[in-house]
Amino acid sequence: MPELRTQSAGAKVTEKEYAEIEKLAESRGLKVSEWCRETLLARVNGQELRAATDCAGTGQVALMAALSALRAILLNVLFKLANGRA
Repeated sequence: MPELRTQSAGAKVTEKEYAEIEKLAESRGLKVSEWCRETLLARVNGQELRAATDCAGTGQVALMAALSALRAILLNVLFKLANGRA
């Protein structure tokens, strides 16, 4: 049987801060309380906090796509050069 959560940890935040927290929680498909718990426990356990867009990281996916496209273009050019068609 899982250990029951009987303690509470809280903090006062401004309306603007709460809206930011709420937005982050929604982007991960979590309730604010779940997001706060996950974030606090990740920090306690020494884990790095994950960005809202982290799966593979939106920027990382875009960069990888750009590099793959550039590689394909370069390979096509080199292939044509090697066959004397450039």
